[in-house]
Amino acid sequence: MRRSLVGFAIGVVAAGSAFSQYVISAHSGVVQLVEGRAYLNDTLVEGKFGQFPDIKENQEFRTEEGRAEILLTPGVFLRIGENSSIRMLSTRLSDTRVEILSGSAMVECEDIPKDNAIVLVHNGTNMLLVKHGLYRVDSDPARFKVYDGEAIVKAESGQLTLRSGKETALGGALMASSFDKNDTDALYNWSARRASYVAQANASSANVLRNGGGFYNGFYSDGFAGYNGFGAAPFGNNGAWQYNSMFGLYTWVPYQGLYASPFGYNFWSPGTVGYYTPVAGGYSVGRTPIPVSTIGGAARASSLGSGAGASRGGGFSSVASAGGHSGGGHR
Repeated sequence: MRRSLVGFAIGVVAAGSAFSQYVISAHSGVVQLVEGRAYLNDTLVEGKFGQFPDIKENQEFRTEEGRAEILLTPGVFLRIGENSSIRMLSTRLSDTRVEILSGSAMVECEDIPKDNAIVLVHNGTNMLLVKHGLYRVDSDPARFKVYDGEAIVKAESGQLTLRSGKETALGGALMASSFDKNDTDALYNWSARRASYVAQANASSANVLRNGGGFYNGFYSDGFAGYNGFGAAPFGNNGAWQYNSMFGLYTWVPYQGLYASPFGYNFWSPGTVGYYTPVAGGYSVGRTPIPVSTIGGAARASSLGSGAGASRGGGFSSVASAGGHSGGGHR
């Protein structure tokens, strides 16, 4: 079933201006983008600008000659490659479970709060994503890779913890081995490009909120966003998905601080975007110095403006741009 922006806002908290709209998602499984042909169960996904299909629990979603980006908990993106399929086992934010049925899938996690859980499932093996990072599941041959972050893999044969640069075969005995993180393919490179779009949209949206949009009121404390006694509401402790009409997509805006994606781009809160000055060896956000190398080019360039002229990356169209490849974490 397709939902418009209005429909998507049902069951969530929403506010903002004509330029942007904050939403705190009540569930995982919103299809942000489809390139090519994709099906929800057996129904062809016919996307329209500003409309985002919703994958219900136990529904299957598959691609043919195409790719798709799906929003899970705020700050977590699921991207699946061509001829791939998934099943949403649970769409709850506290227990999001996605079964990889065929093909390949990557998950980019900007942040995973303690009260949220992301679990990938393949042929009875569970992969719990523990930290900010970048993860991949392939079904043929069946393997799980951790490009960045940490995951706990559980199967009938036992349990294994994997960290950055480690992988394990699935379906038999779990055993950690190293892999070359620089050996990339089309799905990885597309995911990197998508990361650049959502990071540019984040900088643009956070800038609007910093200047008075939505619930943000411009109060600062050591470079981080404050809300004059209102706490995390209505953002939520993990921030929120925000629709940016200039980019035509949902981006993640953290409640406070600055996060670096596994691809090297930045996700700014309203209290940090545009609030940095040059210092020796880098930049300063509030009282926190940030090395130049950690500030992604796309986010750095658009954090000082509205993002005009940037590629639009939402809806159901094909876009192109260069992506970054360096790692990073919460700053």
